[in-house]
Amino acid sequence: MKFAGSLKIFTLSAFLTTCFVGNAFSAVEYTLHKSENPTEDELDAYQRITTVMDSAVYLYNKYTNLSKYINVYYAPGVPTAEASSNGDLRFGKERSYMFVGTAMHEMAHTMGMGTTSEYKAMMDGGVFKGEKAQALLKEIDGPEAELHGDSQHFWPYGLNYASEVKSEQDLINHARIVDAMYQDIFKEAFYMQGRIKSLGETFKCMGITSSNALELMDCSDTATFVKIFSMGDNPVTYRIQLGTRVVDIPNESTAAGVQASTYGYNGGAHQKYLLEDAMVNTPNAFRLKNYKSGLYLQSVGTTVVQNPKGSGDDFIWQLIEATEVADTSVADTSKQDTSKTDIAARQIMKSQQLRLPTRTFDLKGRQVREQALSRARGTILFKKKP
Repeated sequence: MKFAGSLKIFTLSAFLTTCFVGNAFSAVEYTLHKSENPTEDELDAYQRITTVMDSAVYLYNKYTNLSKYINVYYAPGVPTAEASSNGDLRFGKERSYMFVGTAMHEMAHTMGMGTTSEYKAMMDGGVFKGEKAQALLKEIDGPEAELHGDSQHFWPYGLNYASEVKSEQDLINHARIVDAMYQDIFKEAFYMQGRIKSLGETFKCMGITSSNALELMDCSDTATFVKIFSMGDNPVTYRIQLGTRVVDIPNESTAAGVQASTYGYNGGAHQKYLLEDAMVNTPNAFRLKNYKSGLYLQSVGTTVVQNPKGSGDDFIWQLIEATEVADTSVADTSKQDTSKTDIAARQIMKSQQLRLPTRTFDLKGRQVREQALSRARGTILFKKKP
């Protein structure tokens, strides 16, 4: 989907704002694919694209719960910029489009805005039908505000034109609106956080290694902390997030015996699971069925493998809630003989993990002087374009 509108010359004064690290488990990531022997033109483009994408991804991760793995390319043949729901995003040769607003606009397309049938189904007479997004817009702009759109774009805060970006708040509002629209369209919601423990022989938990492998490890390891999000309503599926990656079946394989791994979330059915009640006396015990392959996750040694459904405990996983990464008080709960509980009734609010500001950016995504860090949080600074 191409960026709408004309950006022949970017004339907005650049603004500066102090940036903060937000949700430690936000999961929008990107890779900029580069030539092995880049030209001077490519080197310049890569530098510009990296700075604007770093800023755009930062804002999405701070102000949303969205997850997406985005493949970014420099494609001189593209007139402006374009993106699709499969996660591909391309910047063309025109440097004026290498701008944070453009990057965030195209990232919205990778999230399905204007690029999926589900998005189009939510438009009725040019009005978006989602309750969450409409309510949020009214909170931002007042009770008379209404979210509009067509088959490709939405407004306000769609960042369809450079003139829409007058301050950092416009970028923040864009991210928040996209997050709410995504929840309306795809019915995604935070489900729980904690750990996923195998009830097989080892009673170990799913965790992510330093090399991003999926491994069963001691549940006291902070690398075993997961967040689970529900998606859809018929059926409800779940993605299991470890850090910024999700439990993934490599190459979307439907074959038995394939070892599960982790990868950036791209919305594929191979990264979603159905929770089937294990019907045992352990609370919150489930079998995890891969939505694409129809196979079940099984603990095998320190690995997790997809296989046809078995009757053994190595196919049963306990979901154990914890309020934070360091909460490891889960070791013995799998052996308790208690009645089953409804885990959905005990959903907990997402906890934000913040740290002090570390850098600042302008609209082009350029890092600015460290002196700005002494400014008050949330202050918008302006400087003349050089």
